[in-house]
Amino acid sequence: MLSKNITIKILSVVLAFILWLYVMGEKNPEISYDVGNIPVNIVNLNTLDKKGLTLIGDKNFTVTVRIKGRRSDVMNVRPSDIQVEADVSRIITKGINVVPVQVISLPKNVTFVSANPSEIKLDVDKVARVQMPVRVKVNGTVIDGYAMKPAISTPGEVIVSGPESKVNLVKNVIAQVDMSNKSKDVNISVPVEAVDSDNNEVKGVDLNPKYIKVEIDVNRAIRVPVTAKIFGKPMDGYDVAEVSVLPEYVYVTGEDSALNSIKSIDTKQIDISGKNAPITENVSFDLPDGISLVKSDSTAKVYIDIEKIVTSDITLSNIDVKGAGNKNVTVSNSNVVITVTGPENIVNSATPSEFSAYVDVTNASPGTQTLPINVTTDLNLKIVKVKPETVDVNIQ
Repeated sequence: MLSKNITIKILSVVLAFILWLYVMGEKNPEISYDVGNIPVNIVNLNTLDKKGLTLIGDKNFTVTVRIKGRRSDVMNVRPSDIQVEADVSRIITKGINVVPVQVISLPKNVTFVSANPSEIKLDVDKVARVQMPVRVKVNGTVIDGYAMKPAISTPGEVIVSGPESKVNLVKNVIAQVDMSNKSKDVNISVPVEAVDSDNNEVKGVDLNPKYIKVEIDVNRAIRVPVTAKIFGKPMDGYDVAEVSVLPEYVYVTGEDSALNSIKSIDTKQIDISGKNAPITENVSFDLPDGISLVKSDSTAKVYIDIEKIVTSDITLSNIDVKGAGNKNVTVSNSNVVITVTGPENIVNSATPSEFSAYVDVTNASPGTQTLPINVTTDLNLKIVKVKPETVDVNIQ
């Protein structure tokens, strides 16, 4: 009787356990479950550096991982509970490389079924490094009456590194400085920027150093006339009729002590020895020590008109009187013929109104006096003869 009761009890426990398993299986079954948006951690990037390679393009990949387990276990799994990696240590060439993804960590009580996608495509490029000069881009203008000297950057060059395809796009490295309304020297640290042929920033490259020091001196500036510096003599029988310079004026800058002594700026010398025809030359400026041009790249265009020397007579119909004061002066003859010589074009175009004939009675005594006739002109002509040379004047 006792053994019979024990057997019944054991059977009851077994049946109860089987019933419990049945109930638990029905209420918490084993299922498959997809967990999405799991980031892929790209590992062993240092191995690419050693091979002179680097990743370009998209580096942010996500996958969906299918797991299996009891409902209560899998339904509580979050994306952060699963770790997925892509190992790039076996990549050896540039271009598109296919790398498998690996699930390396899962919550307990669940098992891995699959990953979608099971691999990712990585764009790999060679690493390039080039040394490039820095071009300082000045924005704005200084206060009127002041000028900037050329910018000095330290260092003058930087290293541009990164994917070869990106580095090849870089055409300039620039550093920008705002000089709006400045009247004093500027010494500033500014960032450098890599730009392409259209001056758009090239992203994805590294610059070393990222900042440079820029110095720009600001000095007073003045406007002065330009004088053409000529030496030598034209061919016999020829002379310089006219000299013109463009620009007529330039702005120069420098220390105040140097500027205060500047009245004009000469061009470099132009040799006209033996010439018998007009000359046009582009020449640089002959700048004194401590003086520089505001526009440092400018030159002067000099035109020298060389013409044949001719002689001509011109009749003047009026003789003026100078120094008369309260005296009553009468000139006996008001006509005078002058002989002039000079460049053909000037001689041929000269008119009587461009000459002044006069007698000077400042120190003359009353009565009839014979005085010399003086003739002047602003033209580039030589007066070789005045006929008559004298004239009678009556002074009362």
